[in-house]
Amino acid sequence: MFSQTVEYALRAMVQLAADSSGSATTKDIAAKAKVPSAYLAKVLQSMRRGGLIHSRRGVGGGVTLAKPAAKISLLDVIDAVEPLKRQPNKKVATANTLQKSMDTAVDQLRSKFASESLADMIPKGKGVKPAPVKRAVAKKR
Repeated sequence: MFSQTVEYALRAMVQLAADSSGSATTKDIAAKAKVPSAYLAKVLQSMRRGGLIHSRRGVGGGVTLAKPAAKISLLDVIDAVEPLKRQPNKKVATANTLQKSMDTAVDQLRSKFASESLADMIPKGKGVKPAPVKRAVAKKR
């Protein structure tokens, strides 16, 4: 039903949300989400343009979510790559009932995906863990 682009975008974003290390490389995300790396790079460009991720090149760079996973809906991800749209109303009398039915289906899909976040997709027990607190260690003399 959905394109491969949408599937890859969702898988990559859920993987990024589940990764407790914060920043991840495109190569790491691709390997963990089982998405071709070259294709993922293009998908992540759409995510960046959509304001869903931040990316930094070079040593120490990587990809991070632009906001908490609970604040990014599945619809946000879908709309960043291939928006779910209603078709323009055609002036064909026989298509009117069909058009209304299709519009209702699109509205239901949009509502469903808007109500679920990336955080909702993370398997239980695999949630984002807070970073460990570093404690100062007293040096022995």
